[in-house]
Amino acid sequence: MAAKPKRKVQRKKVQRTVPVKPKPAAAVPKAKDSKTLGVSVGLRNTAQAKPGDSGSIGSLLIVLALAIAIGCLTIAVIPATAVPWRPAAIFVSDRQVELTVIGFALLMATTFMFFWTRGA
Repeated sequence: MAAKPKRKVQRKKVQRTVPVKPKPAAAVPKAKDSKTLGVSVGLRNTAQAKPGDSGSIGSLLIVLALAIAIGCLTIAVIPATAVPWRPAAIFVSDRQVELTVIGFALLMATTFMFFWTRGA
């Protein structure tokens, strides 16, 4: 019987971890006080919506009223014969005039509110 050759055991290389040096924190540049009027004056006068500002409440009311007005006028335009569900058809046929008036009034209210808030 022939002797079997010995197998060489291959050892895995051990990976050494190199300690990472922490990077220094970047310095935050300070804003310079400029004596020029340039762009800074124009930026102060722009209307920016802030939480709790009356302009943001006014624009929210304008969008909400427009959405309700469009919904009312859309329902008022639909003929009752085109609605497949009978209770909804009865609602549309009975309330077309009222929905038209409500939609038109909301459109006028949003127009007034838009000019009252000066488009902010």
